[in-house]
Amino acid sequence: MKNKIRFIDLFAGCGGLFDGFMQSGFYKPVASVEWEKAPVEVLRHRLKTKWKIENPEKEVIRFDIQREDELFNGFDDLDYGKNEGLDKLVQQSHGIDIVIGGPPCQAYSVAGRNAGRMKDDYRNYLFEHYISVINRYQPKLFVFENVPGMLSAMPDGTLITDLIKRDLSKIGYEIIDNIKDYALIDTSEFGVPQSRKRVILIGVKSNSLKNPQVALKHFYNDILPKYKSDKIYNLESAI
Repeated sequence: MKNKIRFIDLFAGCGGLFDGFMQSGFYKPVASVEWEKAPVEVLRHRLKTKWKIENPEKEVIRFDIQREDELFNGFDDLDYGKNEGLDKLVQQSHGIDIVIGGPPCQAYSVAGRNAGRMKDDYRNYLFEHYISVINRYQPKLFVFENVPGMLSAMPDGTLITDLIKRDLSKIGYEIIDNIKDYALIDTSEFGVPQSRKRVILIGVKSNSLKNPQVALKHFYNDILPKYKSDKIYNLESAI
């Protein structure tokens, strides 16, 4: 494919979501951002050995996404090393088309909530930095993945999903209105060999479509189901 779709992967971990996009053959990575050392080392190794990317040390940025100015403009840090920053990589790629990723899910999980860790957990609001990247680079769309617990998470009394919708609206992006009915996906229906539900949010520029909600419903109702697997894994029957 000559003109591949350029993407940035945020909260990349060791590259699970990254690999899914790359396996399709339609996408070209511009940069990945992850702050933990071990996953970064794994991801860089996979980029070099599996995807034959020449400069994984440059494209996989190990840094704290909360330090936005340095992430965008470059940094020379005792703990994280040195990098020219996201702006440089995006500029060299002549822009990006998609942002993918999902903030750490522990703060939204029911287990984390029951353990009493949720209210003061800074990870509740890492989505704000995801949105900052979207606002800066203006991708055509984004893919935001997280656990079902985010649908009921409200650490400050307001639903996290309402905060996300509000902040996206401010920068001219839109996600599906009824997240629970459309965006809660059972991944076992798509060939994942375990019973695992995930919230998959697709976001688009509000002014790029005549009716964004109609387009988003079309994606969830008509396009996504085409990729369901003939083999549905049932975890209970496998035990």
